[in-house]
Amino acid sequence: MAPLTRTPEALASLPHTRPGAADRRNVLTPRLYVALTGLAVVTYPVWPAHQQGWLLLAVCLSPLPALVTGLRRTTPGAARVAWWLLLAGTVVYDVGNAVWAWRLAEAGRAAADADSVVRLTMITGGALMLAASLTVVLRRGRADTGGIIDSVIAAIGLSGVLWSIVLFPAMTADGMSTDQQIIRFLNVFLLAGTLGGMLRVSLVPYRPSAPVLLLCASVAFALAQSVSAVIGAGWQNIPYMAAFVAVGGAALHPSMAQMTAPGPTPVDDLTTGRLVFLGIMLAIAPAIGGVRAVLGLPSDGLLLAISSVVMIPLVMARIARLSRARRAAEAALHRLATSDSLTGLPNRAASVERITRELAAGPEDLAVLFCDLDGFKPVNDRLGHAAGDALLIGVAEHLRARLRVEDLVGRFGGDEFVIVCRGPGAADAMVDRVRTLAARPFTIGGEQVRIGVSVGVADAQPHDTTDAILTRADLAMYEAKKRKKVGALSVASA
Repeated sequence: MAPLTRTPEALASLPHTRPGAADRRNVLTPRLYVALTGLAVVTYPVWPAHQQGWLLLAVCLSPLPALVTGLRRTTPGAARVAWWLLLAGTVVYDVGNAVWAWRLAEAGRAAADADSVVRLTMITGGALMLAASLTVVLRRGRADTGGIIDSVIAAIGLSGVLWSIVLFPAMTADGMSTDQQIIRFLNVFLLAGTLGGMLRVSLVPYRPSAPVLLLCASVAFALAQSVSAVIGAGWQNIPYMAAFVAVGGAALHPSMAQMTAPGPTPVDDLTTGRLVFLGIMLAIAPAIGGVRAVLGLPSDGLLLAISSVVMIPLVMARIARLSRARRAAEAALHRLATSDSLTGLPNRAASVERITRELAAGPEDLAVLFCDLDGFKPVNDRLGHAAGDALLIGVAEHLRARLRVEDLVGRFGGDEFVIVCRGPGAADAMVDRVRTLAARPFTIGGEQVRIGVSVGVADAQPHDTTDAILTRADLAMYEAKKRKKVGALSVASA
Protein backbone atom coordinates (compact mmCIF):
# COMPACT_ATOMS: atom_id res chain seq x y z
CA MET A 1 0.00 0.00 0.00
CA ALA A 2 1.28 3.47 -0.88
CA PRO A 3 2.05 5.68 2.12
CA LEU A 4 -0.63 8.14 3.06
CA THR A 5 0.31 11.74 2.21
CA ARG A 6 -1.49 14.95 3.00
CA THR A 7 -1.27 18.20 1.10
CA PRO A 8 -0.73 21.46 2.99
CA GLU A 9 -4.37 22.34 2.31
CA ALA A 10 -5.49 19.06 3.87
CA LEU A 11 -3.24 19.58 6.88
CA ALA A 12 -4.64 23.08 7.35
CA SER A 13 -8.16 21.67 7.51
CA LEU A 14 -7.30 19.23 10.32
CA PRO A 15 -8.11 20.19 13.92
CA HIS A 16 -5.30 21.88 15.78
CA THR A 17 -3.23 19.54 17.92
CA ARG A 18 -3.38 20.00 21.64
CA PRO A 19 -0.31 21.51 23.30
CA GLY A 20 2.27 19.06 24.56
CA ALA A 21 2.99 18.26 28.19
CA ALA A 22 5.90 20.72 28.33
CA ASP A 23 3.72 23.57 27.03
CA ARG A 24 0.99 22.78 29.56
CA ARG A 25 3.55 22.75 32.38
CA ASN A 26 4.92 26.14 31.26
CA VAL A 27 1.42 27.61 31.51
CA LEU A 28 0.35 25.82 34.69
CA THR A 29 3.52 26.50 36.72
CA PRO A 30 2.99 30.25 37.23
CA ARG A 31 -0.72 29.69 37.87
CA LEU A 32 -0.02 27.04 40.48
CA TYR A 33 2.64 29.23 42.08
CA VAL A 34 0.30 32.25 42.29
CA ALA A 35 -2.53 30.08 43.61
CA LEU A 36 -0.46 28.52 46.43
CA THR A 37 1.35 31.69 47.50
CA GLY A 38 -1.87 33.69 47.09
CA LEU A 39 -3.58 31.30 49.49
CA ALA A 40 -0.82 31.94 52.03
CA VAL A 41 -1.30 35.71 51.62
CA VAL A 42 -5.07 35.50 52.07
CA THR A 43 -4.79 33.35 55.20
CA TYR A 44 -2.03 35.49 56.74
CA PRO A 45 -4.35 37.36 59.17
CA VAL A 46 -5.57 34.12 60.82
CA TRP A 47 -2.09 32.81 61.60
CA PRO A 48 -0.83 33.17 65.20
CA ALA A 49 0.99 36.47 65.68
CA HIS A 50 4.31 34.88 66.57
CA GLN A 51 4.21 32.74 63.37
CA GLN A 52 3.15 35.44 60.92
CA GLY A 53 6.72 36.60 60.43
CA TRP A 54 7.83 33.16 59.25
CA LEU A 55 4.89 32.91 56.85
CA LEU A 56 5.72 36.35 55.45
CA LEU A 57 9.36 35.31 55.06
CA ALA A 58 8.40 32.10 53.24
CA VAL A 59 6.17 33.98 50.77
CA CYS A 60 8.81 36.67 50.17
CA LEU A 61 11.52 34.04 49.60
CA SER A 62 9.42 32.21 47.03
CA PRO A 63 10.32 34.47 44.05
CA LEU A 64 14.06 33.79 44.41
CA PRO A 65 14.15 30.38 42.64
CA ALA A 66 11.80 31.76 39.97
CA LEU A 67 14.03 34.80 39.37
CA VAL A 68 17.18 32.65 39.14
CA THR A 69 15.42 30.34 36.67
CA GLY A 70 14.15 33.31 34.70
CA LEU A 71 17.63 34.84 34.43
CA ARG A 72 18.92 31.61 32.92
CA ARG A 73 16.14 31.79 30.29
CA THR A 74 17.01 35.32 29.13
CA THR A 75 19.81 36.13 26.72
CA PRO A 76 22.79 38.05 28.12
CA GLY A 77 22.73 41.79 27.64
CA ALA A 78 20.63 44.81 28.53
CA ALA A 79 17.43 42.71 28.62
CA ARG A 80 18.70 41.07 31.82
CA VAL A 81 19.19 44.30 33.76
CA ALA A 82 15.60 44.46 35.03
CA TRP A 83 15.71 40.83 36.20
CA TRP A 84 19.03 41.31 37.98
CA LEU A 85 17.59 44.35 39.75
CA LEU A 86 14.50 42.38 40.75
CA LEU A 87 16.68 39.56 42.09
CA ALA A 88 18.92 41.97 44.01
CA GLY A 89 15.92 43.81 45.45
CA THR A 90 14.27 40.56 46.53
CA VAL A 91 17.48 39.36 48.23
CA VAL A 92 17.88 42.65 50.11
CA TYR A 93 14.22 42.65 51.10
CA ASP A 94 14.49 39.07 52.35
CA VAL A 95 17.45 39.90 54.55
CA GLY A 96 15.21 42.43 56.26
CA ASN A 97 12.28 40.00 56.25
CA ALA A 98 14.40 37.37 58.02
CA VAL A 99 15.48 39.87 60.68
CA TRP A 100 11.87 41.08 61.04
CA ALA A 101 10.54 37.52 61.43
CA TRP A 102 13.15 36.73 64.08
CA ARG A 103 12.52 39.96 65.99
CA LEU A 104 8.75 39.41 65.76
CA ALA A 105 9.03 35.92 67.24
CA GLU A 106 11.45 37.05 69.97
CA ALA A 107 10.31 40.54 71.00
CA GLY A 108 7.00 41.33 69.32
CA ARG A 109 5.81 43.52 66.45
CA ALA A 110 6.88 46.90 67.85
CA ALA A 111 10.51 45.82 68.13
CA ALA A 112 10.43 44.15 64.71
CA ASP A 113 9.06 47.26 62.98
CA ALA A 114 11.59 49.55 64.69
CA ASP A 115 14.68 47.47 63.86
CA SER A 116 17.29 49.58 62.01
CA VAL A 117 18.38 46.69 59.77
CA VAL A 118 14.77 46.14 58.69
CA ARG A 119 14.35 49.81 57.85
CA LEU A 120 17.59 49.98 55.85
CA THR A 121 16.75 46.87 53.83
CA MET A 122 13.25 48.15 53.12
CA ILE A 123 14.64 51.40 51.69
CA THR A 124 17.39 49.68 49.66
CA GLY A 125 15.18 46.85 48.41
CA GLY A 126 12.47 49.30 47.45
CA ALA A 127 14.96 51.39 45.45
CA LEU A 128 16.18 48.30 43.56
CA MET A 129 12.63 47.15 42.79
CA LEU A 130 11.73 50.65 41.65
CA ALA A 131 14.80 50.74 39.40
CA ALA A 132 13.76 47.40 37.87
CA SER A 133 10.29 48.71 37.09
CA LEU A 134 11.68 51.92 35.59
CA THR A 135 14.02 49.82 33.43
CA VAL A 136 11.04 47.93 32.03
CA VAL A 137 9.19 51.18 31.37
CA LEU A 138 12.16 52.75 29.58
CA ARG A 139 12.95 49.68 27.46
CA ARG A 140 9.42 48.59 26.63
CA GLY A 141 8.07 52.12 26.18
CA ARG A 142 10.98 53.67 24.30
CA ALA A 143 8.70 54.29 21.30
CA ASP A 144 5.92 55.76 23.47
CA THR A 145 7.67 58.51 25.41
CA GLY A 146 4.76 60.94 25.07
CA GLY A 147 2.20 58.43 26.34
CA ILE A 148 4.43 57.47 29.28
CA ILE A 149 4.93 61.13 30.27
CA ASP A 150 1.17 61.67 30.17
CA SER A 151 0.57 58.57 32.30
CA VAL A 152 3.18 59.61 34.87
CA ILE A 153 1.66 63.11 35.10
CA ALA A 154 -1.80 61.62 35.63
CA ALA A 155 -0.57 59.15 38.25
CA ILE A 156 1.31 61.81 40.22
CA GLY A 157 -1.70 64.13 40.03
CA LEU A 158 -4.02 61.45 41.43
CA SER A 159 -1.51 60.51 44.11
CA GLY A 160 -1.44 64.19 45.11
CA VAL A 161 -5.17 63.95 45.78
CA LEU A 162 -4.58 60.85 47.91
CA TRP A 163 -1.78 62.63 49.76
CA SER A 164 -3.78 65.78 50.47
CA ILE A 165 -7.01 64.09 51.57
CA VAL A 166 -5.79 60.91 53.29
CA LEU A 167 -2.06 60.61 53.92
CA PHE A 168 -1.04 64.10 55.05
CA PRO A 169 -3.90 64.45 57.57
CA ALA A 170 -3.06 60.98 58.98
CA MET A 171 0.63 61.86 59.41
CA THR A 172 -0.24 65.22 60.93
CA ALA A 173 -2.52 63.53 63.45
CA ASP A 174 0.27 61.07 64.37
CA GLY A 175 2.75 63.91 64.90
CA MET A 176 5.15 62.60 62.25
CA SER A 177 8.27 64.71 61.76
CA THR A 178 8.97 66.67 58.56
CA ASP A 179 11.85 64.34 57.64
CA GLN A 180 9.58 61.31 57.95
CA GLN A 181 6.90 63.07 55.89
CA ILE A 182 9.40 63.82 53.12
CA ILE A 183 10.50 60.17 52.97
CA ARG A 184 6.88 58.96 52.86
CA PHE A 185 6.00 61.60 50.28
CA LEU A 186 8.84 60.66 47.95
CA ASN A 187 8.09 56.96 48.32
CA VAL A 188 4.42 57.38 47.45
CA PHE A 189 5.06 59.73 44.53
CA LEU A 190 7.85 57.62 43.04
CA LEU A 191 5.71 54.51 43.26
CA ALA A 192 2.72 56.34 41.79
CA GLY A 193 4.75 57.72 38.87
CA THR A 194 6.28 54.30 38.20
CA LEU A 195 2.84 52.70 38.35
CA GLY A 196 1.58 55.22 35.78
CA GLY A 197 4.40 54.30 33.41
CA MET A 198 3.89 50.57 34.03
CA LEU A 199 0.17 50.84 33.32
CA ARG A 200 0.95 52.58 30.04
CA VAL A 201 3.40 49.92 28.80
CA SER A 202 1.10 47.17 30.10
CA LEU A 203 -2.11 48.26 28.40
CA VAL A 204 -1.02 49.92 25.14
CA PRO A 205 -0.14 46.71 23.19
CA TYR A 206 -3.01 44.92 21.54
CA ARG A 207 -1.83 41.76 23.31
CA PRO A 208 -0.54 42.82 26.72
CA SER A 209 2.41 40.87 28.08
CA ALA A 210 1.47 38.82 31.16
CA PRO A 211 4.87 39.33 32.89
CA VAL A 212 4.57 43.11 32.41
CA LEU A 213 1.05 43.05 33.84
CA LEU A 214 2.27 41.03 36.84
CA LEU A 215 5.15 43.43 37.46
CA CYS A 216 2.66 46.30 37.18
CA ALA A 217 0.52 44.55 39.80
CA SER A 218 3.61 44.26 42.01
CA VAL A 219 4.15 48.05 41.86
CA ALA A 220 0.46 48.61 42.62
CA PHE A 221 0.68 46.32 45.67
CA ALA A 222 3.82 48.15 46.82
CA LEU A 223 1.95 51.45 46.59
CA ALA A 224 -0.97 49.98 48.54
CA GLN A 225 1.46 48.82 51.22
CA SER A 226 3.00 52.29 51.49
CA VAL A 227 -0.42 53.89 51.83
CA SER A 228 -1.56 51.37 54.43
CA ALA A 229 1.66 51.90 56.42
CA VAL A 230 1.01 55.66 56.54
CA ILE A 231 -2.57 55.32 57.75
CA GLY A 232 -1.61 52.60 60.21
CA ALA A 233 -3.72 49.81 58.71
CA GLY A 234 -3.21 46.40 60.30
CA TRP A 235 -3.35 44.65 56.91
CA GLN A 236 -0.30 46.38 55.40
CA ASN A 237 1.68 43.11 55.18
CA ILE A 238 -0.91 41.59 52.82
CA PRO A 239 -0.15 43.88 49.82
CA TYR A 240 3.52 43.65 50.77
CA MET A 241 3.48 39.86 50.31
CA ALA A 242 1.25 40.11 47.25
CA ALA A 243 3.93 42.24 45.56
CA PHE A 244 6.43 39.40 45.93
CA VAL A 245 3.91 36.87 44.60
CA ALA A 246 3.41 39.02 41.48
CA VAL A 247 7.19 39.21 40.90
CA GLY A 248 7.51 35.42 41.20
CA GLY A 249 4.61 34.90 38.80
CA ALA A 250 6.22 37.23 36.26
CA ALA A 251 9.54 35.36 36.47
CA LEU A 252 7.87 31.95 36.00
CA HIS A 253 5.74 32.98 33.02
CA PRO A 254 6.81 31.39 29.69
CA SER A 255 7.08 34.80 28.00
CA MET A 256 9.13 36.43 30.75
CA ALA A 257 12.13 36.87 28.42
CA GLN A 258 10.04 39.32 26.36
CA MET A 259 9.21 41.59 29.29
CA THR A 260 11.87 44.13 28.36
CA ALA A 261 11.35 43.84 24.59
CA PRO A 262 10.47 47.17 22.93
CA GLY A 263 6.72 47.71 22.73
CA PRO A 264 4.66 49.08 19.83
CA THR A 265 4.66 52.68 18.62
CA PRO A 266 1.18 54.05 19.32
CA VAL A 267 -0.15 57.22 17.77
CA ASP A 268 0.90 60.16 19.94
CA ASP A 269 -2.31 62.13 19.44
CA LEU A 270 -2.59 64.90 22.02
CA THR A 271 -6.31 65.60 21.57
CA THR A 272 -8.26 68.40 23.25
CA GLY A 273 -9.78 65.94 25.71
CA ARG A 274 -6.36 64.60 26.62
CA LEU A 275 -5.00 68.11 27.13
CA VAL A 276 -7.94 68.98 29.39
CA PHE A 277 -7.38 65.79 31.42
CA LEU A 278 -3.66 66.53 31.83
CA GLY A 279 -4.47 70.11 32.85
CA ILE A 280 -6.83 68.83 35.53
CA MET A 281 -4.17 66.39 36.79
CA LEU A 282 -1.65 69.24 37.05
CA ALA A 283 -4.02 71.54 38.94
CA ILE A 284 -5.99 69.15 41.13
CA ALA A 285 -3.49 68.68 43.98
CA PRO A 286 -2.69 72.42 44.38
CA ALA A 287 -6.41 73.18 44.15
CA ILE A 288 -7.23 70.75 46.96
CA GLY A 289 -4.39 72.18 49.05
CA GLY A 290 -5.75 75.69 48.53
CA VAL A 291 -9.27 74.64 49.51
CA ARG A 292 -7.96 73.00 52.70
CA ALA A 293 -6.06 76.18 53.57
CA VAL A 294 -9.17 78.32 53.03
CA LEU A 295 -11.18 76.00 55.27
CA GLY A 296 -8.53 76.21 57.98
CA LEU A 297 -7.47 72.58 57.57
CA PRO A 298 -3.83 71.47 57.56
CA SER A 299 -2.35 71.90 54.07
CA ASP A 300 0.98 70.66 52.82
CA GLY A 301 3.28 73.27 51.25
CA LEU A 302 5.80 70.47 50.73
CA LEU A 303 3.38 68.84 48.31
CA LEU A 304 3.15 72.00 46.20
CA ALA A 305 6.92 72.51 46.15
CA ILE A 306 7.94 68.95 45.26
CA SER A 307 5.09 68.31 42.85
CA SER A 308 6.03 71.48 40.98
CA VAL A 309 9.67 70.40 40.81
CA VAL A 310 8.57 67.04 39.37
CA MET A 311 5.69 68.15 37.16
CA ILE A 312 7.28 71.14 35.42
CA PRO A 313 10.14 69.14 33.83
CA LEU A 314 7.62 66.50 32.70
CA VAL A 315 5.42 69.13 31.10
CA MET A 316 8.43 70.80 29.46
CA ALA A 317 9.60 67.44 28.12
CA ARG A 318 6.12 66.81 26.73
CA ILE A 319 6.02 70.22 25.04
CA ALA A 320 9.53 69.70 23.61
CA ARG A 321 8.51 66.30 22.23
CA LEU A 322 5.42 67.78 20.59
CA SER A 323 7.51 70.58 19.13
CA ARG A 324 9.99 68.10 17.65
CA ALA A 325 7.15 66.00 16.25
CA ARG A 326 5.58 69.08 14.66
CA ARG A 327 8.87 70.14 13.06
CA ALA A 328 9.43 66.62 11.75
CA ALA A 329 5.90 66.54 10.30
CA GLU A 330 6.38 69.92 8.66
CA ALA A 331 9.70 68.78 7.18
CA ALA A 332 8.08 65.60 5.89
CA LEU A 333 5.23 67.56 4.30
CA HIS A 334 7.72 69.95 2.71
CA ARG A 335 9.67 67.01 1.26
CA LEU A 336 6.47 65.52 -0.13
CA ALA A 337 5.49 68.84 -1.68
CA THR A 338 8.87 69.64 -3.22
CA SER A 339 10.50 66.28 -3.96
CA ASP A 340 9.97 63.74 -6.71
CA SER A 341 8.81 60.54 -5.03
CA LEU A 342 10.76 58.26 -7.41
CA THR A 343 14.17 59.91 -7.72
CA GLY A 344 14.24 62.15 -4.66
CA LEU A 345 15.18 65.13 -6.84
CA PRO A 346 13.35 68.46 -6.53
CA ASN A 347 10.08 68.20 -8.45
CA ARG A 348 8.60 70.56 -11.07
CA ALA A 349 7.21 73.00 -8.49
CA ALA A 350 10.51 73.19 -6.60
CA SER A 351 12.48 73.65 -9.83
CA VAL A 352 10.23 76.51 -10.98
CA GLU A 353 10.46 78.17 -7.55
CA ARG A 354 14.27 77.91 -7.62
CA ILE A 355 14.49 79.48 -11.10
CA THR A 356 12.25 82.33 -9.92
CA ARG A 357 14.53 82.99 -6.94
CA GLU A 358 17.67 82.87 -9.08
CA LEU A 359 16.21 85.34 -11.58
CA ALA A 360 15.28 87.68 -8.74
CA ALA A 361 18.93 87.61 -7.64
CA GLY A 362 20.04 88.70 -11.11
CA PRO A 363 20.49 87.15 -14.55
CA GLU A 364 24.31 87.30 -14.59
CA ASP A 365 25.87 83.93 -15.57
CA LEU A 366 22.58 82.10 -14.90
CA ALA A 367 21.71 79.20 -17.22
CA VAL A 368 18.86 76.70 -17.43
CA LEU A 369 19.35 73.32 -19.15
CA PHE A 370 16.26 71.39 -20.27
CA CYS A 371 17.15 67.68 -20.74
CA ASP A 372 15.07 64.94 -22.37
CA LEU A 373 16.13 61.27 -22.52
CA ASP A 374 16.35 59.70 -26.00
CA GLY A 375 15.58 55.98 -26.21
CA PHE A 376 13.83 55.86 -22.85
CA LYS A 377 10.43 54.76 -24.21
CA PRO A 378 11.77 51.62 -26.00
CA VAL A 379 13.48 50.54 -22.75
CA ASN A 380 10.30 51.15 -20.77
CA ASP A 381 8.14 49.29 -23.32
CA ARG A 382 10.50 46.33 -23.71
CA LEU A 383 11.61 45.76 -20.13
CA GLY A 384 8.61 47.14 -18.23
CA HIS A 385 7.81 50.10 -16.02
CA ALA A 386 9.96 48.84 -13.12
CA ALA A 387 12.99 48.84 -15.42
CA GLY A 388 12.04 52.33 -16.62
CA ASP A 389 11.85 53.54 -13.03
CA ALA A 390 15.26 52.00 -12.29
CA LEU A 391 16.71 53.80 -15.32
CA LEU A 392 15.30 57.15 -14.17
CA ILE A 393 16.79 56.61 -10.71
CA GLY A 394 20.16 55.83 -12.27
CA VAL A 395 20.03 58.98 -14.41
CA ALA A 396 19.12 61.07 -11.33
CA GLU A 397 22.02 59.64 -9.33
CA HIS A 398 24.46 60.40 -12.17
CA LEU A 399 23.29 64.00 -12.52
CA ARG A 400 23.25 64.58 -8.76
CA ALA A 401 26.79 63.24 -8.20
CA ARG A 402 29.33 65.89 -7.16
CA LEU A 403 26.72 68.61 -7.57
CA ARG A 404 27.68 72.05 -6.23
CA VAL A 405 25.56 73.50 -3.44
CA GLU A 406 24.48 76.39 -5.65
CA ASP A 407 23.36 74.11 -8.54
CA LEU A 408 20.04 72.32 -8.90
CA VAL A 409 19.00 69.19 -10.78
CA GLY A 410 15.25 68.54 -10.78
CA ARG A 411 12.89 66.11 -12.44
CA PHE A 412 10.43 68.14 -14.46
CA GLY A 413 8.21 65.19 -15.31
CA GLY A 414 8.37 61.89 -17.17
CA ASP A 415 11.89 61.56 -18.64
CA GLU A 416 12.56 65.32 -18.55
CA PHE A 417 15.11 66.91 -16.21
CA VAL A 418 15.99 70.56 -15.54
CA ILE A 419 19.41 71.84 -14.46
CA VAL A 420 19.87 75.33 -12.99
CA CYS A 421 23.43 76.60 -12.61
CA ARG A 422 25.24 79.91 -12.24
CA GLY A 423 28.78 81.06 -12.82
CA PRO A 424 31.34 81.40 -15.61
CA GLY A 425 31.58 78.08 -17.46
CA ALA A 426 28.91 76.43 -15.25
CA ALA A 427 26.63 75.59 -18.19
CA ASP A 428 29.52 74.02 -20.14
CA ALA A 429 30.48 71.92 -17.09
CA MET A 430 26.92 70.68 -16.79
CA VAL A 431 26.80 69.82 -20.50
CA ASP A 432 29.99 67.76 -20.05
CA ARG A 433 28.37 65.90 -17.16
CA VAL A 434 25.32 65.11 -19.30
CA ARG A 435 27.65 63.95 -22.09
CA THR A 436 29.17 61.32 -19.77
CA LEU A 437 25.62 60.25 -18.91
CA ALA A 438 24.84 59.61 -22.57
CA ALA A 439 28.10 57.72 -23.05
CA ARG A 440 27.70 55.25 -20.20
CA PRO A 441 25.66 52.01 -20.22
CA PHE A 442 23.11 51.22 -17.49
CA THR A 443 22.49 47.70 -16.21
CA ILE A 444 18.72 47.37 -15.99
CA GLY A 445 16.85 44.11 -15.46
CA GLY A 446 20.02 42.09 -15.95
CA GLU A 447 20.98 43.65 -19.30
CA GLN A 448 22.84 46.73 -20.41
CA VAL A 449 20.94 49.58 -22.02
CA ARG A 450 22.01 52.95 -23.44
CA ILE A 451 20.19 56.20 -23.83
CA GLY A 452 20.83 59.49 -25.52
CA VAL A 453 20.17 62.95 -24.10
CA SER A 454 18.87 66.04 -25.88
CA VAL A 455 19.70 69.27 -24.07
CA GLY A 456 18.43 72.80 -24.62
CA VAL A 457 20.51 75.55 -22.98
CA ALA A 458 19.03 78.99 -22.23
CA ASP A 459 21.06 81.82 -20.72
CA ALA A 460 19.15 84.27 -18.56
CA GLN A 461 18.53 87.71 -20.00
CA PRO A 462 17.64 90.99 -18.30
CA HIS A 463 13.99 91.17 -17.26
CA ASP A 464 13.57 87.42 -17.96
CA THR A 465 10.64 85.59 -16.38
CA THR A 466 10.60 81.98 -15.29
CA ASP A 467 8.19 81.02 -18.08
CA ALA A 468 10.30 82.83 -20.66
CA ILE A 469 13.62 81.15 -19.85
CA LEU A 470 11.97 77.71 -19.51
CA THR A 471 10.22 78.16 -22.85
CA ARG A 472 13.49 79.06 -24.59
CA ALA A 473 15.26 76.06 -23.02
CA ASP A 474 12.38 73.76 -24.01
CA LEU A 475 12.38 75.00 -27.62
CA ALA A 476 16.16 74.57 -27.80
CA MET A 477 15.77 71.01 -26.51
CA TYR A 478 13.34 70.21 -29.32
CA GLU A 479 15.85 71.67 -31.80
CA ALA A 480 18.52 69.37 -30.35
CA LYS A 481 16.18 66.38 -30.69
CA LYS A 482 16.36 66.72 -34.49
CA ARG A 483 19.92 65.33 -34.17
CA LYS A 484 19.21 62.83 -31.38
CA LYS A 485 21.07 59.56 -31.24
CA VAL A 486 21.10 56.81 -28.59
CA GLY A 487 24.43 56.84 -26.80
CA ALA A 488 25.20 60.44 -27.76
CA LEU A 489 24.47 63.96 -26.61
CA SER A 490 22.60 66.50 -28.70
CA VAL A 491 22.85 70.15 -27.60
CA ALA A 492 21.22 73.36 -28.83
CA SER A 493 21.30 76.84 -27.33
CA ALA A 494 18.48 79.36 -27.24
